Amino acid sequence: MPRNSENPKVLLLCSIVLVMLACCIPLAAQSKLSVPAKLPAADKIIDNYLKAIGGKKRALAVRDATSEWTIRLQDRVQGKARLQLKQPGAMRSEMTFGNGRIISAATPRSAWVHGLTGPPRTLTGPEAAAAKLQAALDTAHLVEYKKANVMARVLDLIESPLGPAYRVEFSTRGGGRLRYLFSIKSSLLIGIDDEARKTSSWFEDYRLEGNLLEPHTLRINLGGTGELQLTLDRISYNVGLSAAIFDPPGAAEALDVVALLREVSKNQEEVEKRFNEYSFVQKETDREIDSKGVIKKETVRVSELYPIPNRPAIEKLISENGVPLTAERAAKEEKRVLEEFEKAERDKDKDARKADERKAERERKRSEGDDDDPEISRFLKVCEFISPRHEQFQNRDSIVFDFRVRPGFKPANRQESLIAKLVGVMWIDPVDKQVMRLEARLAEGFKMAGGLLLSLRPGAGLSMEQTRMSDGVWFPRLTEINLSVKVMLFGGGDINKSIEWSDYKHFSADVSGYKIGSPESADPAKKNP
Repeated sequence: MPRNSENPKVLLLCSIVLVMLACCIPLAAQSKLSVPAKLPAADKIIDNYLKAIGGKKRALAVRDATSEWTIRLQDRVQGKARLQLKQPGAMRSEMTFGNGRIISAATPRSAWVHGLTGPPRTLTGPEAAAAKLQAALDTAHLVEYKKANVMARVLDLIESPLGPAYRVEFSTRGGGRLRYLFSIKSSLLIGIDDEARKTSSWFEDYRLEGNLLEPHTLRINLGGTGELQLTLDRISYNVGLSAAIFDPPGAAEALDVVALLREVSKNQEEVEKRFNEYSFVQKETDREIDSKGVIKKETVRVSELYPIPNRPAIEKLISENGVPLTAERAAKEEKRVLEEFEKAERDKDKDARKADERKAERERKRSEGDDDDPEISRFLKVCEFISPRHEQFQNRDSIVFDFRVRPGFKPANRQESLIAKLVGVMWIDPVDKQVMRLEARLAEGFKMAGGLLLSLRPGAGLSMEQTRMSDGVWFPRLTEINLSVKVMLFGGGDINKSIEWSDYKHFSADVSGYKIGSPESADPAKKNP
């Protein structure tokens, strides 16, 4: 990394140090300065930063970088560190101390960390989102961040320990959020605040390395234990780093992931049958996010759902935005629900016949090919599975692996073309053969008819989790959907939605079962035995 620029590449290294040592504190107390009449736009601040480090062309010319650091605590050498970056969006940090190593990495697929003790851990939630965001920003030196569907806004002007600075927040619709501090005097990056991983860091002593300025000093405040300081020893560029070094360490290489996924697929039909035995509560949260990452509006709907065989579940609205329905509206909702139950009862024989026809058609298609469900078959054809490993998740043993398109794969149809652009990570319970968690995102944009019919921007993603009930059945717990879409010539928009399911109760799937009232709820304490 170049020596005289507050290059965001270094940022993950400092945040990882703090996370793994568990001795981190937020950015030092800062006071806001008198705010000018109008703050500069985020793009202007970033452009000035890029000019200060050497320009966009020089920054983008760095396809990969490896920097070596000496770690000191209270002026004593504690170990060595290495930070490796590779476009697009791959970052690896490795720190070696007298008692072992701390390794972490992030790619567009997943983020993971391997501490001094215990097995590697795949990050989830805000931690993973922040790590992936930082990797995407740092490997590209903040150039063209919008193409990765990243948003930026200027929060304020503050007096930092390194002088007056603009604070710029970068975010993704998937939950990633980081705050960068840019010096007003030099335009260089001087700090970063990562609330998700509870880390903060400062960058100083910029000097020229190759064609770019890179920071030579990275300071991490460890509170009462002192200050951790990293000093740059050397840096090399464009050596052709292998993408494999960013993959999680695979501890279960002999595992047959394809066979495991086929078992999971076969279990799904039985799970769907059991699903009709339960009613549940569903909470839907829709958010409107503007181009700067600010939530403009949030709408919350809570409903009770009653699954009915061979047709969509019957939904009964309970509240909106935290406010229960009025008595009049609740009565109308109750009447509508009863009418839907009665209609389902009248049509159940017809619905059953249609379901049998659909099942026969699926069996016919399977007999013409293999025994796989068509969707899982297509997924297995397109994707390869990387670094299968054993981890603990939801207090249970799990098999975790990353997935991406097979090298050289040529899609034969639209479905395969879409799957080929997906990357992600999956957690599977090896005993029950159930998906515990799935994360998938578009590594590239996806278009139909050159974008005239449909266009999805890169970064569109979905994550879902399931939970285990006391009787061993797995049901959905959480789904999050984030995407930017354009449909035909009619425009489009952003979808940011989360759906939570809870309070599963045994249910007889007919109007008599509904009228009973409140069947006994599954014991929450026994959901994850």
